Amino acid sequence: MTTHTPAGTREAHGTRAVDRELQRDARAWQRFTGMKYTQALRLMQHPLAQGILGERISARRLVRVLTEHPVLQDPNAGEGATLLGEHGLYRAGVEALRADDEHDFLTVVLTAEVLRMFTPAPAHGKASSYGLKARAESYLGGILKGFSYVSNGKLIWAAAALGLEVVDGDPDAESPNPQVGIDALQVDYMRRMETPRSEPRAHQHRPPGYLYLKAALEHYAETGKTPARWDGVDASSLPQTSPFHEWLIAQVDPAGGAGSFGSLERLAYDYRAGVAEGDHRVAATGTDLLAILDELGVDGEVRVIAGRTVAAWMRSNTDETTLRPERTDHLASDHEGWGAGSGTTSRTEYACPCGQGRIVEEHDDIPGFRDHSVFLDCDECRAHWRLVDGSAVLEPLSAESGI
Repeated sequence: MTTHTPAGTREAHGTRAVDRELQRDARAWQRFTGMKYTQALRLMQHPLAQGILGERISARRLVRVLTEHPVLQDPNAGEGATLLGEHGLYRAGVEALRADDEHDFLTVVLTAEVLRMFTPAPAHGKASSYGLKARAESYLGGILKGFSYVSNGKLIWAAAALGLEVVDGDPDAESPNPQVGIDALQVDYMRRMETPRSEPRAHQHRPPGYLYLKAALEHYAETGKTPARWDGVDASSLPQTSPFHEWLIAQVDPAGGAGSFGSLERLAYDYRAGVAEGDHRVAATGTDLLAILDELGVDGEVRVIAGRTVAAWMRSNTDETTLRPERTDHLASDHEGWGAGSGTTSRTEYACPCGQGRIVEEHDDIPGFRDHSVFLDCDECRAHWRLVDGSAVLEPLSAESGI
């Protein structure tokens, strides 16, 4: 694993240029906190402060954002005043932001790295600073000893410095907990990962930088060094959508209702909720939906309507037009034959789309008695599907008999 060298010796950026930037940051932090210059310069060179998921967090930016950000600045208290305190927005008079030691600076920088793992999104009331502070505490504290506490103010400070949307929904109420513009489903994924027995079953909502940052911090905890900066690619990410997924969620009742049990609208509603909550992955195809339901142990009437739904999808789609059912049983045996030599017989069963019946394929390979047959043993599926050219592959009937 490639690790960061001290910032002042990174040849890729030019030694003098990098030193100059660090020196400027060190002087700014010295003026802001009263810290000695040499101490501030060492802090700017700290391995955790060189940027893991993105560019190095500038100390000058941290200082500037407190009085320039439209939500954080205090327009009524004179130049250089901020509304932000340790306990959040409008709490500067209760306890001022602490920034006078190494731990304070690194807490803001590491909190910014946690926020960088998420996908930016409009702030819409579902990702409050206080909830995010708890996520940052759990994530950082689980890896680095000494970073299990993040103040509300430092979380807001880090978000503003990154340029994430920070919104005070009701200035008159002077709430200390503004909303932050990141993907709320990704925040909920992290919350569930913290709770035993409630971990998501699927990971399409995992924040893109979640795994890399975790590995980087673990590497630092073991070696005192950080790896090369993330390239922004989550190689193990899951698909967020598919043509079938978009088609299925479009079947949800436009009025927002769940739909009656056993209806297409209810299936689509429950599927959409399962994707949002991480209970299962996004279905890549109609066939994949049936596999997901099997993995979840769903049967009965829901499985029946799913089989009909996949048939309806295939009738309207040109990319996925046939279904290859999952094999559920296979039996092969030798046969002594009928006088012309020995051979084999086999019987293979497949699950039908509705899950209530089966597809049976029999094959006799005996000299003089060779035979092959396939039968769809399910009244429900025969109303919606047919076998293709004597195989166990299915295609939907052209005339829909209802979903």
